[in-house]
Amino acid sequence: MGQCHSANAEDAQEFSDVERAIETLIKNFHQYSKAGKKETLTPSELRDLVTQQLPHLMPGSCGLDEKIANLSSCNDSKLEFGSFWELIGEAAKSVKLENLNRGN
Repeated sequence: MGQCHSANAEDAQEFSDVERAIETLIKNFHQYSKAGKKETLTPSELRDLVTQQLPHLMPGSCGLDEKIANLSSCNDSKLEFGSFWELIGEAAKSVKLENLNRGN
């Protein structure tokens, strides 16, 4: 899959809802990562992001410590964006299953 580039402010096209959602996820990831370490989150930074930005999708951290342990590298326990994306995918699957169970 080729690399995609974020549109700059000069582009006249309006982002779709999905494109805005992806941009928001990227911005939030970088907002919670430490300065100088913008490409990774520590377990503490991930916990802060999840509890503050996903309080309804992952109430009570829903086994967050286990997810952090599974997603983070054994060597440095830093979470890269790809692993964060996997966590978001897990949250989305849970929402979808919950909606299906409710008949939505």
